[in-house]
Amino acid sequence: MIGWKLFLHSVRMVQRNVPQLMRIFLVPTLIALAIAYLAIGGLLGDVGLQARGFDSDMFFSVLWRIVGLWLVIGLIGAWTVVVWHRYILLEEHPRGWLPVLHKGEVGNYILGLIKLFFIGMLFFSVLAFIGPALILSLGMVGLYLLLAAGALIAIFMFRFALVLPAAALGKPIGVSESLALTTGAFGTLFVLGVCLFGLQLVAELILFLVADAALIAMVLEIAFSVVLAILNISALTTLYGYYVEKRPI
Repeated sequence: MIGWKLFLHSVRMVQRNVPQLMRIFLVPTLIALAIAYLAIGGLLGDVGLQARGFDSDMFFSVLWRIVGLWLVIGLIGAWTVVVWHRYILLEEHPRGWLPVLHKGEVGNYILGLIKLFFIGMLFFSVLAFIGPALILSLGMVGLYLLLAAGALIAIFMFRFALVLPAAALGKPIGVSESLALTTGAFGTLFVLGVCLFGLQLVAELILFLVADAALIAMVLEIAFSVVLAILNISALTTLYGYYVEKRPI
C-alpha cells in the first residue's frame, strides 16, 4: 500500500538524517525550552500574586505573556521546519548549529499555517454545531459517527497541507492546487494518518506505564513530542516529494 510505503519512507528519512536533524533542531529547541522556562516562571509568580487579590491588569499581563510565548515558539518552530523541508527537498545542508533563517519562506509558512487553521476551524465548527443533535438523536451511534467524521476531517486536512512545504521552498501553491494534486489520494492519506496516530497511541501507552516515575515520564514526554513532531513534518515532506515532485518512494 502506498500509504504504508510513505510512512516507512518518512521513518527512514528521520533515521538516515539524525546528524542533520540535530544541527537543525537542537539549538532552536533549547532556545524555545529556555524561553518557555523563563516565561512560565514569570507566570507562576504573577499567578501567586493574583491569588492574594484579583487584578484585571495582572490578568491581562499573564494572558499576553501566554500569547507571546506561543507566538515565539511558533516562530522558532516554523524557522526549523522550513530548514528541514529545504534540506530534504533542495539538499541545502545545514552549516553549523544555528540554522539559516529564510525570512520570506518562514513568513509564507506561517501564513499557510494560519490558512489551514481557519479551514480546520470551519470544518470542526460545523461538526461541533451538529454534534449535540447527533448524540441526542442517535445516542452512542451518533457519538461514533461524530468521532468518525472528526477523524475523516483530520485526514482530509492532509490534502491541503502541501501548501506548507511549497511555501518553505519558495514555490507557493494555493489550497485548491494542493487539493488537485492529491485527487484520489484519500485512501493513501488515511493509511498514513492511521500509522502516525498509531505511533502516538504507543507513545501515550508508554507514558502511562511510567507515570509513577515522574522524572522518567517528563524526559520521555519531551523526547516523544519532539520525535513525533519531526516524524509528522517528515511525512509532510514525503507527501510533497511524492505528489508534487513525483519522486519515487
